[in-house]
Amino acid sequence: MPPNRSRGEKSTPVAPASNGASKKRAYTEEELNRPFSTVSPWRYIFTSPDAIYFKKMVTTSSHSKTVHSAGHTLLVPRDQTFLDNKTWKDIMEPENLDVLDRFVAAHIIKGIQSPKGIEGVYEDLNGNTIAIESNEDGEQVCGGARLLGQVVETDNGLVIPVMGMVEDFDWN
Repeated sequence: MPPNRSRGEKSTPVAPASNGASKKRAYTEEELNRPFSTVSPWRYIFTSPDAIYFKKMVTTSSHSKTVHSAGHTLLVPRDQTFLDNKTWKDIMEPENLDVLDRFVAAHIIKGIQSPKGIEGVYEDLNGNTIAIESNEDGEQVCGGARLLGQVVETDNGLVIPVMGMVEDFDWN
């Protein structure tokens, strides 16, 4: 038995020692599973009660690993977006995987470094130029999506909840 531990005492899991090369740490169950987890953009959509449909799309697409660990910004359409637009279900069919991948990639933005001052011109994962700007009503918009005024910093990138879609489904 290890020193300083009495019989019946449970050990506490400890993350393995690091040589300083990795900044990863062990997360608690609470951090991983609370609503709107900030561990990564992937965990945010996985735990968000307002992103059920987009989670299905990301999970089915080939971009799920990118969403989890790339350090990009993820624009997350709220469920109401898909309740208002019923055509999203066809995008989940195996023969439409390329359409799904383009749609998800349009919601992944490269180059936003911080949650402050996010207005600007960026590139999405499809390689298209995309702008976050203020409209005539003073609301921040990106393509066809209205930003909801929340920017969530996660350990692996930013998450910005939106109403609407940055880009509509491109069936071509």
